[in-house]
Amino acid sequence: MDHLTPLFARLFSLDSVYGLTGLVLLVFGGLSWRERRLGNGAFWIILGLIFLFGGVLPHWVTGLLVVAMVVLDGTGRVGRRGEPSAATATPRPTPAGARIFWPVLAIPLFTILVALLFRWLGMDGNRGALVGLGFGGVVAMLIAKLVTGGDLRTMMNEGRRLNESMGAVSILPQLLASLGVVFTAAQVGDLLAAGVRHLVSADQLFLLVLANCLGMALFTMVMGNSFAAFPVLASGVLVPLLIRPYGVDPALAAIITLTAGSSGTLLTPMAANFNIVPAALLNLRDQYGVIRYQLPYALALWSFHVLWLWWSIRSGRP
Repeated sequence: MDHLTPLFARLFSLDSVYGLTGLVLLVFGGLSWRERRLGNGAFWIILGLIFLFGGVLPHWVTGLLVVAMVVLDGTGRVGRRGEPSAATATPRPTPAGARIFWPVLAIPLFTILVALLFRWLGMDGNRGALVGLGFGGVVAMLIAKLVTGGDLRTMMNEGRRLNESMGAVSILPQLLASLGVVFTAAQVGDLLAAGVRHLVSADQLFLLVLANCLGMALFTMVMGNSFAAFPVLASGVLVPLLIRPYGVDPALAAIITLTAGSSGTLLTPMAANFNIVPAALLNLRDQYGVIRYQLPYALALWSFHVLWLWWSIRSGRP
């Protein structure tokens, strides 16, 4: 068993997932290029090359490729809601009843199985979950082919069409994750803490809690993800201004702060997967309609978190 573990780790690795993703993106780009949608084709081909060779390319080359993608999208060369042309379009098979849900259910099931297998082999279960998610998509594609009776050409065309209906916002989570790393390396949290100390005295508990939750929500709106914003706020405000001086339970304060930031997720287009992509897929007239609907609920939830954290600290003070 021990001699099989290195081979398994090499085959089922994040590099393999990145490689498969890059190949699919190259196919999408090739289909768009064939239809003379040159901007779309170039965009997805460049992204596919980054997924395939990003681990071996010099950083400056990868950076230039990212800049090229930004230029393509910024100049309006990347269209959305693309439809296959008559040359590439194929009839869509009719799925048979509830079996259409099998591919969707296969992804989380395969993810869990691979994560458990990683742990059983003494490997990182968290990494196993990511690898399982990637290969779970491949399994789901095969099951979808069996259920619908479609072919690979149909699968790629429909996948490309769905991908282009979202447009460039589909890569926003990766860019925002990079932004979180940049903010942490730039010690933005320390600068934020210095600003809060300058405006609020250390004995004003409610104002400190308010600044903590407001900063968390705002940074989440900028980054599009409360998990990316949390390290910045926790290191700069939560820990030095609330947890240490007031002896707060770190777990309690952390989870309330994190979910307060999640209220900001409901209010920002940067959280594209939640707020922009659904509007694009459903062809809503107002691309910010989801955000407008969520606004009152987000403000109510955020206010509750402020009061909850303030009351928890105040009632538990020595």
